[in-house]
Amino acid sequence: MEFMIDLTFYYREGCWLCDKAEEMLNGLQEKYCLTINKISIDSDRELYELYQGDIPVIEFKDRSALHGVIKKKDLLRKLEENRI
Repeated sequence: MEFMIDLTFYYREGCWLCDKAEEMLNGLQEKYCLTINKISIDSDRELYELYQGDIPVIEFKDRSALHGVIKKKDLLRKLEENRI
């Protein structure tokens, strides 16, 4: 049985933490059948105000999130918890 995981990835251009988080997501995309809704916080003032100090932010369907320095072990745990 194949599982899919929908998540939202909030980022900023030129953010090295965002680049690192995106690389991790891309590396796990096939294994976890990830559907990634990628949103730049620079495109929306409200999102910028909300997330400017926390990016990158990976938000899952259950409304939990990882942010800032995201460790691979934490990302793997959240992916397992959010399999549907």
